[in-house]
Amino acid sequence: MALINCVRCGKVFSPERITNVCPDCVAQENENLKKVTEYLRDYPLANVMEVSDKTGVAAVQIFRFVKAGSLILSAPTEAFKCRMCGKEVKKGTLCQDCIDKVQDLKDSVKKKEKDRLRRDFEKKQIKKKK
Repeated sequence: MALINCVRCGKVFSPERITNVCPDCVAQENENLKKVTEYLRDYPLANVMEVSDKTGVAAVQIFRFVKAGSLILSAPTEAFKCRMCGKEVKKGTLCQDCIDKVQDLKDSVKKKEKDRLRRDFEKKQIKKKK
């Protein structure tokens, strides 16, 4: 059983799943997300600094929520551009067009690999018959 240090607080813990954040910090992040979403329900046009000041949640954490897709921006800032094409994104790191392109590429690679494996299998079957 592996022990790792939490990237947020440094505490040593044994991860139950693939993560580098301890359960206490995950619980704290969930609580912070709840605070932010409740504040934004009441003040939907608030900017990041205002939300940070009123909720006590660090602006960096709020930006992490946006990058993770937990929050969606109504007016994306320069910091939220698609990593591939540069278009504005309201959540995550890729725009929908680039997500579709990446998925198409992954599907194409899977199909080519499947075809290659099928051909290799057929060649082996032919050699066995001889």
